Parts: sequence; structure tokens; C-alpha cells
Amino acid sequence: MAWSLGVSAQPIYELSPIKSLLYERPLTSSSVCYSTAGEALPYIEDFDSPESSTGLPAGWSVSDESTTARFTMQVNALSGITAHSGQYYLVSGPDASGQARDAWAFSPAFDLVEGNSYYIALYCVAPGYKGTADQFEVTVGREASVAAQTQCLIDKSGDQAAIYTEWVKIEGVFTPEETGEYYFAIHHCTPAGTTGNAVGFDDFTVSAEPIVDRPVVEPYFTGGLWSFTADTVYVGDSEPLNYGVTGQNVDTYQWEFGPDATPASASTALASVVYVTDGVKQGIVTASNENGSVSDTLETGVVHLSPAVQDYVCNRRKSDVLTTYQVSEYGFMLGLNANYSTIAEKFTLPDQAKGEVDEVVIYTYLYALEAANQEKNMVLSLYDEASDGLPGNLIASFSGVMKDVFGSENSVGRFSTAVFPSVEVNGSFFVVLTFPEITPDANNMLGLVSTQSRSHDDCTAYANYQGRWYPMNALYSGANLSSLISPRYTYVGTSAVRSVEGNTALSLVTDGESLQIRGSVVGELYRVFDLSGRIVASGQTDENVTAVSLSELSRGVYVVCVGNRTVGKIVR
Repeated sequence: MAWSLGVSAQPIYELSPIKSLLYERPLTSSSVCYSTAGEALPYIEDFDSPESSTGLPAGWSVSDESTTARFTMQVNALSGITAHSGQYYLVSGPDASGQARDAWAFSPAFDLVEGNSYYIALYCVAPGYKGTADQFEVTVGREASVAAQTQCLIDKSGDQAAIYTEWVKIEGVFTPEETGEYYFAIHHCTPAGTTGNAVGFDDFTVSAEPIVDRPVVEPYFTGGLWSFTADTVYVGDSEPLNYGVTGQNVDTYQWEFGPDATPASASTALASVVYVTDGVKQGIVTASNENGSVSDTLETGVVHLSPAVQDYVCNRRKSDVLTTYQVSEYGFMLGLNANYSTIAEKFTLPDQAKGEVDEVVIYTYLYALEAANQEKNMVLSLYDEASDGLPGNLIASFSGVMKDVFGSENSVGRFSTAVFPSVEVNGSFFVVLTFPEITPDANNMLGLVSTQSRSHDDCTAYANYQGRWYPMNALYSGANLSSLISPRYTYVGTSAVRSVEGNTALSLVTDGESLQIRGSVVGELYRVFDLSGRIVASGQTDENVTAVSLSELSRGVYVVCVGNRTVGKIVR
């Protein structure tokens, strides 16, 4: 299947490998030095944490005896097929000339005991090509080599071959005759005469107990404006933080958010939550089926927008893995690309939010420019959001020399900074980068780091292709990603603080020491601002009358807001 909009005429599985290049994993012995003592059971490999040097999980290796194969087994994606769990899955690629496929992926070592039964399972998708079934098998042996694989545990070759257009669970059992180390292998063995075939594998499992389909969950956040420097999300008045979860083998979901959240709980996969107070918040999701339950927790600091907020902001979440996406040998989805020279990152804020931007940090993966091209211009612009959610009106634009922003030396992985006079932005805005004077080739490349493509539909990166703006997931199937373009955002205030017209549905009564907000309903966020825009009191409204103590406030004039409405001024 060709990419939509004609960006690339190549099938998706002919793209260069998508490899995770940067990680934020703790430096533990298990992540730095792979154990040779054998993997602990039960073992589940979801192929979502590839090593940067191999594109494979720790302990895994590949061998491909096909003389004309396009590539060996790797973590990648087939067109239209999302992972059974997580983000990625293992793929053995196609052979355009119809030669036999002979690709092997070897697991790490397992210490197995003579006479004990071990249960093997994996999920497979084998879509076939022109109706021809792909063939594969799962084997076991004493070494991670073709010659040492002596026993077939799962045979889907010959007459056993089938076409799997969706993920299918396949199982086998192994009982070793000797105690020792064993290596399992996935063998793609489609014979000669079948062109273009490719097979995907996910959730490879080895267990000492019979394998049952337990729930698998991956929770995530959307909404708010996220800090690049801390695990914090900034939200506006009554603005929700959205929780979601992708799962497998799940019958029911249950979320718990805590007493200061509205709602405090939910029994759906998706939930929008309004927090009244600032602080560290937890969303705990439990997924259940007849075989048991599994829980996971999302934790982050929640800070409501106020004039005290100044941070480098981004669209990256705590659970995101950093990566880069290469469309062709010299072109990146985010960066220099032969199909487009203008890319953008969207930052979503409440409509009434007013802020300023005066600096943008850009995290590059690969920077390699000939000296002449280092003198070429690039343009950094800010746009507001149009009614269709795409870049609308130009707010400000700045031109700079490539070497002044990205340096004069080639580099792999660096932070680059563009500084400019402060620009006011209202509500949501886009940071736009344009590279109009450089054609990508072997000597001229620039790739921007982004978050790993998410399994949920959450894309904040955009490109201007053939004169129109598109989110990246409209140009590249499944590319739900964000770039690490991080503007320094300073919150100035909201129109509600500057406009103090009364609200007929609500009224204020005060004796100077206390305040009553009358006509309120349960659960709205109220805030008391001083005239500089600083929040001096906040909380959640009660039904009909909400009491607020003013005893600790200094003498002066204050503005009272409920939700996103300004109720009026009071005097202390």
C-alpha cells in the first residue's frame, strides 16, 4: 500500500528501519549489561525496547541467509497493522525477486530443567501476498545459531501455512531432555516463488505454566501543556487532563483519580479529569478479565496556569520514548525532507490564555551540512491556530543562518537554541521551521528527535506538503508523534483577570474577612486573583453558596473567577 497523498510510492515495509535511538532508562545492570545466566520466567518480549545499535531487544540476534532479501528481521511495521501490544513488533521483510526467505531471529538464553514442560506462545500476522500463505516456524536449540536449532515446536510451513490478516495467537510446548541453556528461534521460511511477502510477530512468551491471556494495558495522557524540564503538566481553569489506555485481553477498566479530581473515578478506557488543586496527581487504571487483573499508574505534577509559570514546554509525556523517523536514505519526517521543507509543532492552550515566547530549543538527531549550506538561511515562525486546528495567521517570523542555530560542526544528538525578541501568543500556537534552501543528500542532513509513534491517535507534529498543512499521521500512516521543539513560554494572564464585568448567575458577598460565592454549583474551580494576576486563593465550589476565608490576604482589591468566568471584584 502506498503512503496517502502521494508522499512516497514505496510500500511501508520498504522504508528504512524505524529504530529507537535515544532512551531514558535507569542505568541498572539489566539495561547496561545483558545477563548470561538465562532469562527469568515467565518471559514476554513485546519488541518495544530495541537496542540503539541493533534495532532488536536486548539478547536477541538475527541471521538471514536469503541472498536477495531487502533486510533482515527488525523492529518495524507493516502497512495497516498496529502492534498487538505496545508500539512495535518484529517483522521479517519481503523479497521482491521471489527468492526463498530464510530469516532467523534468536532469543536470549533460558535456563531450562530436564523433564519440565515449558509453554511457548507468540502472536503472528501473515497477510500473504496475492493470496499466497507465508510460512514460518518456531524452533529451539542449545545455541543462537541456525545449525544448533534441532527441534521444531510450532510448524506453520508447507500444508500448515495459513494467511493471518489479524493477530493470531500460536502456541507450542517444549520438554528438554537435558538441563541447561536453550535458545528459541523464529524462522521465516517462505519458499521461492513468493514475492513481496512479509510476516510480523509480537508478544513472544516463554512460561513454566500454561499461558493464559492476561490483561495488558498501556495508559497515556493527553491535554495540557507539558514541561520539557520536569514531569509537570500546565492546565487552564477547569481544563481537563485526559487519561486513556490501550489494552489487550481486557473485559473491564477502572480508573481511580483521587478526592480532588472530578470525576474521582471512571469505568471506561478514556476519562477527562479536572483537578481543583495543584500537586502530584495519580491516575491508577486496573484492567481485568476472567484470568485476573493488572494495574498501572500515571503520575505527574499538575500546575494550573498562573503568572508564575515560565518553562520550556513540549508535547512529550513521561512514558514517551525518543526516536527519529527516516523516510528515505537522506530524508527525515521531521527535518530535511525532499517532499516538504516546512514543519511545525502545535502547542495547545485554553483560548483565554495569554503568554509570551522568546526562545525555542530544538533537539536534533543528525546534523551534517556542507560548509556552503551552513551559510544558508532557515526561518522560525509562530502561527496561531485556525478554526480547523491547523496553522492559521502568522504571528511573527525570524530568519537565521543554519550554522548560527545548529552549529558549524556535524553532530549526532544535540540541543540547539534559537533566541528572538519576545512574541505574544494568545491561546494555542504553532512553532514552524522552514528550510527552503537545502536539498537533503548524503552530505546535507538534519533529523529532529521526536517521541516514539504512539498507538493512540495523538499527533502534534505537522508538515506543509504541496502548499497545504497536514498532521504527520495524515501523511504517514500511524505516525502519531511529536517533535522535541520546545519553546520557552511565559504565562502572562487571561482576559478574565483584566475584564471584571459581573456575571448575573453568580454573586459575591463579603465582609472583608470572608467571601461568599452565591449561585454556585458543586465541583467548579474558583480562584481569587490579586491585580497582578497572582492566584491568592482557590478551591472547589459547593452547591448554592461557597465560603472562602480572606483573613490571610493583604488589604486590597481582588478579582474572583469561577470556572472560566469572571464573577467580579471584591475589596478586602
